[in-house]
Amino acid sequence: MTGTIFSLLLSTAAFIAIHIIPSSFLRGKLTAKIGTPAYLGIYSLLSAAFLIWMVMAYFAAPYGPTLWEFGGWTRYVAIVGMVLASILFIGPYTGRSPTGIGGQKTVNNPASQAGLNAITRHPLMWSFVIWSVVHLLNNGDLKSVIFFVGFGGMGLLGTIMIDRKRAKELGADWTEYTKSTSNIPFLAVLQGRASLSVKALWWRVLVGLFVFMAFFHLHTMIIGVSPFPI
Repeated sequence: MTGTIFSLLLSTAAFIAIHIIPSSFLRGKLTAKIGTPAYLGIYSLLSAAFLIWMVMAYFAAPYGPTLWEFGGWTRYVAIVGMVLASILFIGPYTGRSPTGIGGQKTVNNPASQAGLNAITRHPLMWSFVIWSVVHLLNNGDLKSVIFFVGFGGMGLLGTIMIDRKRAKELGADWTEYTKSTSNIPFLAVLQGRASLSVKALWWRVLVGLFVFMAFFHLHTMIIGVSPFPI
C-alpha cells in the first residue's frame, strides 16, 4: 500500500490514530483485560509497524507539487535546529521523568526537574517537532509536507496528551512539578521557574553532539540527500 500520495495520507492518518485512539479512551479497558505490560508491548509493536508503513509510503510516494522553496539559508537553520533536536533526543535515555513511560513515581524526585527536563519536560517529543520543522523548511514538496506535518504534529500533540494524562493520574504532585518545568522548550528557564545546570548538562550536550554528527554524516548515505549547506 505505497506509491501514491493517498497511501502516504492513509499511513500518516493511521500513525496518528494509533497514538490518539488507544490513549484517549481504550487504554483503561485494554489494560484491565490484558494487563499493562501486555498492552505496552502490543502498543509499541503497532506503533513501530505504522511508523515503518508511513516511512515506506513517504519514500515511495511521488513528490507532488512544490508548495514553497526558501533557498539555501534554510540549510543553516536546519543545522542549528538539528543540534538542539539531537541533544533533546537523548533526554529519555539519560534521565527519567514523570512524562516517560512508567515514570510517574519520579514526579517528586528533584532529578526529574534537572538536566534536559529543565529545558522541557518532553525532550523526546520536542526533538521530533524540531526535526520536522527544519525538514519542512527545506522540503516544500507535497509528500514532505504531509509526512513532516503529520510526524511533527503528532509529537506536539503528544506533549499535550501526556500532560493531560499525568495531571489526571498524579493530581497535586503533577501541579507542583509543572511549576518548575515547562512544555515549551526554555520557557520555564526564561520565566525563572527552572535553571540550567552545567554539571547536569555538559555530558548530555556532548552525547547529543555526537548523535548529531552521526546523523549529519550518515544522512547522504541513508537518505540520499546531502545536508551540507550549498
